[in-house]
Formats: sequence, C-alpha cells, structure tokens
Amino acid sequence: MSARLLMLSGDRDVTTGRRGPFHTTLGGLAAEFDHIDVLAPRAEGAQRVEPYPGVHVEPAPVSRLRQSAWMRRRGADLLQRHGHGLIVTHDYGIFANGRAAAWLSRRCNTPFVSEIHHVPGHPKRAQWWEPLAKFIYRAYLTSVARRAAAIRVVNRREVPDLLSAWGVPRERMLILPSAYIDRKVFAPGEVVREFALGFVGRLVANKNLGYVTHVFAALASQDSQARFVVAGQGPENNPLRRKLTRTGILDRVTFIDWLDSPSDLANLYRRMRALIAPSLSEGGPRVCLEAMACGTPVFATPVGVMPETIDHGANGWLLPWSPDVGAKLVSGTLRDSDGLSAVGRAARAATKRFEKSAVLGAYAAAYRRLAEDGAA
Repeated sequence: MSARLLMLSGDRDVTTGRRGPFHTTLGGLAAEFDHIDVLAPRAEGAQRVEPYPGVHVEPAPVSRLRQSAWMRRRGADLLQRHGHGLIVTHDYGIFANGRAAAWLSRRCNTPFVSEIHHVPGHPKRAQWWEPLAKFIYRAYLTSVARRAAAIRVVNRREVPDLLSAWGVPRERMLILPSAYIDRKVFAPGEVVREFALGFVGRLVANKNLGYVTHVFAALASQDSQARFVVAGQGPENNPLRRKLTRTGILDRVTFIDWLDSPSDLANLYRRMRALIAPSLSEGGPRVCLEAMACGTPVFATPVGVMPETIDHGANGWLLPWSPDVGAKLVSGTLRDSDGLSAVGRAARAATKRFEKSAVLGAYAAAYRRLAEDGAA
C-alpha cells in the first residue's frame, strides 16, 4: 500500500539549506513513505526544497499570524491531490500548526498526530509568561486528545506524567524519542581535552545561562588555567557575554556560532572535560546524548530524557536547581580525573538506545502504521 504523509512543521533549517536534526528525520521517514509533503514556517531566504526523493518541503509565504490559515488552504489542496493517510503537526507557541491540522482532519477525514517536544515552564519557569503558556498548553492538549489519533511525546516520564495529571489518557500518548545520535560519528577519540567545561545549544532563556556563567566563574576562581567553550547562537548571546564580562572571565571563554558538520560537533565534545546543560525545560537535550556518546561526561538538570538516562554518579550527574550547589558538585567532580574517565565510558554505553537508525526506524514505522490505517 502506498503510504503518504503530510507534516505541518516548525522547522526553518531545511528550507534555508541547513542540515539540522529535522533534515535527518525526514531521511528516516523517506525510507517508509512514498510521498511526504512538509509545510514549514516562513524564514528569510527560505525556498521550496526536495531534500530526499519524494519529500517536498514548502515554506509559508506569510507571517506567523497568518500561518494557520495558509496551512489550511495549502494543506487542503495537497490532501485532495495526494490523499495522505496521516497528518503530523509539530505543536508549539500559539498552535498555528495544530489548529490547522485539526481543521484539515475534520474537513478531509484524515487522522492527525500532535507532537509535543516539551511544555514551556515545566518543570521550571524561564520567563514570566510561561505559566500562561503552560495553561494554554493544558487547554489545547486536553482538547486535542479527544480528536487526535495520538499525542506524540518524546520522553518516558516528564511529559507523560504531566499530561496524565491533566487528564490525558495514557493510551492516547505515543512515546517516540526525538533525540537520536549516530554513534559512529559521536564516538570517543584521542584529542586533548582543552576545555574544563563546555556548553552547546541555542542561547535562549530556557537554557538557564546564568547558571552556566555561575559555574564557569566558580571553576575559574579555583583554576587560573581553566578555559571554557560556548557553542550556539540566539538572543541571549549578548546578555551572556555581559555576564561573563562582569565576572572577569570573558577572555577565558571561546565562542563558536555554528559548526558545519556533526563530525565537527563531535570533535568539540571530545575537547571538553565535561558538558553542562542546566536547562529549565527541555525535550532532550540532544546535546547531552551526543556528548555522552563521545565519552564526555554530562552535568544536566533533571529535564526531558535526562532522569531516565543518567544514573547519578555512575554515567553522569543530575544537577541541583541551585547554581551554588551545582558549582560545588561540578568543581568537586572535575578534580577526580580517573573517576571522570570511568563515568565517560559508562556514559557512552548509556546512549545505545538512542542510536539513530533504531530511533528513526521506530518513528517512521509507527507513523506508517497510522497512515495505512488512515488510508484504509
């Protein structure tokens, strides 16, 4: 049976020529589906692309406020033309995609899946408006649970437990990790670990960059030779630099805006003694799994898949929410080089279940089954 999929995506990388995680995800889906249409948000320099045979990605020509209406019109045209068996919506923000998907599902009698990667403000708030966003998520998800074929969540505990508390039945949840890694690329290697600690990720509020600064400063005060690295871009770039300047350690931090390939990123992880990821809310974080696969130990807050992946003290460390206590944990741990190496080896082993081929294969197969049921 021919399997066809319509996706309403939040990704801007593919249409602007960047090969990020969603580009790889589409490759996994292309192995299971004969035809895939993807409608994406507007982005500067975006254009229609076909990243894989049979995969067509089209950016919106309108602003975010008009995106939902455009996705309805364009989605209805594509559904009529190609007869997709399933609609998948990446839900976030004001749910422009989800509202369009629900409308298309009713109009075209096609099942849809809502994908939730994390809930703003859960487990911790990063910005003042997040409690309101969390309330809106609750209203949306309890409503969509009655209409969607499934709600896809990306971790086993954090989001399922929250949705259950909100009254969403467990049987409506489809648990499919979004974090995957190529363990052939992200693997240990013989390089000098020149950075005492590193951070990788978007420079945004939920990454808790004040915590990162606090720990960097604590380590710098104890070791005059310690150097650090920050890899990423985002609106918190300048505020982060100002904080590092005030602490007097800006000149000891290397900033990297973008790495061109996964191999370059893997090499950066290998150059760190450890990675820190004190996120306040997160679906993964993917960067932690990548670093762990490289044998680089991770200090992460208990968000996303971290509580179900890190065995505290054995293959990594779960950070306390207090930056002061976290700084003491990190500084004390980094003094034990032999212990750090042992944890790095265990961290590598803990990433086996996130191997790219297995994760993408399960993701694509689950959606193919739903699409075939929808087309039947």
